[in-house]
Amino acid sequence: MKEKSVYYQELQRIGLQELHESMSRALGLAVMVMYPDGRPLTELSNLCSFCAMLNTNPEGWVRCAASRVASVRTAAAAGEEVFQTCHAGLVHLAVPLHVAGEIVAVVLGGNVALRPLADEAVVRLARETGLDPEKLLVAAGEVPVWPEERLRTVMAVFQKVTDVVTLLLYTKQDLQRKVDELTALFEFSQKVSRGIQVTEVAQRALEAMLGLTGATSGSVVMLSELTPEVSSSEVAATLESCSEFRIVPTSEIVAFVEREARASHFNSRPEGGTPGERRPAVALPLLVGGKVTAVLTLAGRPEGAGFTEDETVFLTTLGTSLGLALENARLFSQLQARATMLERLIEVGQVVSSSLDVDLILESALAGVRDVLGVQWCALRLLDEETGELVLKASLGMSAELQARAGRVRPNGTILGKVLQTREPVVVEDLTASGSEIHLPYYAGEMRAAAVAPVQAGGKILGTLKVYSPVPRRWSEEEVGYMATVASQTGLALENARLYNSLREYYLGIVQALEVALEAKDVYTRGHSVRVARWALACARVLGLSAEDQDQVYLAGLLHDLGKIGVREDILLKPGPPTEEERKEIQSHPVVGARILEPARLPAAVIVAVWHHHEDYGGGGYPAGLVGEEIPLLARIIRVADAYDAMTSARPYRPALTPEQALEELKRWAYRQFDPRVLEAFFRIPGDQME
Repeated sequence: MKEKSVYYQELQRIGLQELHESMSRALGLAVMVMYPDGRPLTELSNLCSFCAMLNTNPEGWVRCAASRVASVRTAAAAGEEVFQTCHAGLVHLAVPLHVAGEIVAVVLGGNVALRPLADEAVVRLARETGLDPEKLLVAAGEVPVWPEERLRTVMAVFQKVTDVVTLLLYTKQDLQRKVDELTALFEFSQKVSRGIQVTEVAQRALEAMLGLTGATSGSVVMLSELTPEVSSSEVAATLESCSEFRIVPTSEIVAFVEREARASHFNSRPEGGTPGERRPAVALPLLVGGKVTAVLTLAGRPEGAGFTEDETVFLTTLGTSLGLALENARLFSQLQARATMLERLIEVGQVVSSSLDVDLILESALAGVRDVLGVQWCALRLLDEETGELVLKASLGMSAELQARAGRVRPNGTILGKVLQTREPVVVEDLTASGSEIHLPYYAGEMRAAAVAPVQAGGKILGTLKVYSPVPRRWSEEEVGYMATVASQTGLALENARLYNSLREYYLGIVQALEVALEAKDVYTRGHSVRVARWALACARVLGLSAEDQDQVYLAGLLHDLGKIGVREDILLKPGPPTEEERKEIQSHPVVGARILEPARLPAAVIVAVWHHHEDYGGGGYPAGLVGEEIPLLARIIRVADAYDAMTSARPYRPALTPEQALEELKRWAYRQFDPRVLEAFFRIPGDQME
């Protein structure tokens, strides 16, 4: 019975207390109504003076209350009336009230004795409770003495009247509830027609249907057409009181409802011995345009009740509006999925087209495919032109053991070979059901479906992009198209990265050639620029700079002394300290080097780093006399690396310092010449990178 608290409040509101008081006075019996757990629902009425004395005494009240609670709970547990004697020797009858198959209350009637109370017992009770024995004896003499039959007859009247009142109230509330439920269902049908999520619409529809029918379990199964003759099914939502009662119709029942477009009645637990245990169920077609698009199933009505023909017709009619709402939600979900696919495709395209980092390109491509297609495993392979093998370059979800087995595979005679040959995507919905002409070069038992797209650029096949599903799967055209587009974008990005790396190597080769030409003028600085570049790069890594900044600081390190091409050899090779005029010529080399580099259209950060690599953190450096954070960070890094190499290299006018001595010297000039944050990072460069 639903909403018991409201029901009890209504009982009290309609005057159950007043009804019992008037009947008690008329029939000469004390009566009260109690909850099944022994709590009072109404107050005691028409107590005799003996019971009144006991109930106004603390100890007496505790004993009387305990007697009432024990009788009520016994009657509620037994489901039938109970005749008992209380602690004081009076008798009462506890009669349970049944409404809608539940015990909603217990009527307790008494205040009488079957025979006069014994004086000895009354006196003893007076001593135990602390009451005046003489007064209690007088009151005991006034206790009504009734035969048991009279008590039962009077209580039957009380029970009948109370039964009628409670039943009428329940019927009134039940009718009102049904009206409310129908109204709510009408309002819900309007709401679900505007729903946009299949699961939400299905879940809310189940809640309404279960509330309307009294069923305790339900499910909605969506149908999708694979071919004109074959459909697939997917559970959109279930609702049940516990997992044991989850109800999802078998494929045979779903097929029957779809084929016949009518309801199917069955027992959800046919092994049960009673109707309640068998849980009768009904599977209803949800139609859109005369076609069954989903199946609604309900089960578990009270006492094993089935669904009547009228109810089935009514529910089928309601199912029509639900079917339309679900179909609209499904169409919206498809549009939403396509929009998400397009959005993610743009994101992946932006990443792979703007990056020259091969690892980042592969990671973004695989993550984009995995997230949109919802697959468990992804693998990207590149073709080794020398061996003809496909080499695993990146994967998601694959175990280390599987990666080892699938590291290098020969594509001939496999699904991969077919993709390389046709240059078109190939899909397999169920690997266990496919013929021998389509198979993988390796296999894991958990792989049931696969899709493969060619990775290509400029008409050249570079490799394959492959995804797996642990269950048979029908790959939609949109999914295959998305995967093929990502594979093509990845191919173009990989080719761009390859071309960039080739150009970069060529470019760095020219730069190093320039440095070799420069260092040929000064045998004492041979290898200096390479060492500075290497240490500057290591320092940038410790600082956590971006890959772009690391590339630029390395390039600036190689080129930082390029301006010394304009310094006369006799000055560079002079065994003693330079004169003031010579020092000015040497100090011009950062500006000269930057101006040489400007026409080459190198990154601005590289040119600026070359220009300011002799600025001092505390001021006083050259050429601009910048201070602190005014000095570009890459220039501050090169300043430290350049000074360290200069101190650890021998000069015509002084011997080289040891690495320990050079580091101490750097530390001594922190804040004055060197950025302390750069120094701290420089000191943390791993030892093997400082050799």
